[in-house]
Amino acid sequence: MMQATRMMMRSSSIYESFIPNSVYTQCIRWKRRPIWLPTGKKRIFRVPKRPVIPIEDEMELQRLYNNYRTFMRSLRLHITNAVAESEVQFDEAKLKQAEEEDFQACSAINDEWNANVAKIREAKHVELRETYKKKAFEKMVKREAMLGNLREQVDEKIRKAKEEAVTFITAENIDAMIEECLANVVDHNRAIDLQGNWYDGKHPAMPTDEKMATQSTVVQQ
Repeated sequence: MMQATRMMMRSSSIYESFIPNSVYTQCIRWKRRPIWLPTGKKRIFRVPKRPVIPIEDEMELQRLYNNYRTFMRSLRLHITNAVAESEVQFDEAKLKQAEEEDFQACSAINDEWNANVAKIREAKHVELRETYKKKAFEKMVKREAMLGNLREQVDEKIRKAKEEAVTFITAENIDAMIEECLANVVDHNRAIDLQGNWYDGKHPAMPTDEKMATQSTVVQQ
């Protein structure tokens, strides 16, 4: 049975292999000889048979082929004549003159565009200059105002310093200031309420050096 099945498979153009407990696979043979292989040995010396065409068909094919060649020859000749005529019509002087006129027209259009762009650019530059001037003037005004306020603050500080300089203790008036402080002893042991009433402290003021010296002399005697 297996041999018969193999024979049937080999006789067909499709070769199938069945493997137990595996994926079903199917291999297909080449239906024709690959193009990269040379001519087969049995076809090297084979002379192909010439087809036999009836006389009527051969005459019709010859007529159609003659018509085709006539049409193609006429078309090539027509294209050649058209190209030759166009070459004759082309005058080098006229071509140069046309190119020069076209260049002059393009140059005039370009100059007009450039003039318009220059006007727009100049107007924009004028506007920008005015804006820069305005901003610079505003900055200058702000700076002058800031410097004026600074000068006023400096002058005020100088004036206050001059007014306070009268009360400064210097080497010339240090003795007089010491005598004044000793003569006018200030008792800081005081308080004030919300109504502005002063209250002296309970403890007496600290004795000065002269009083302490007097008391020590009395004690020694």
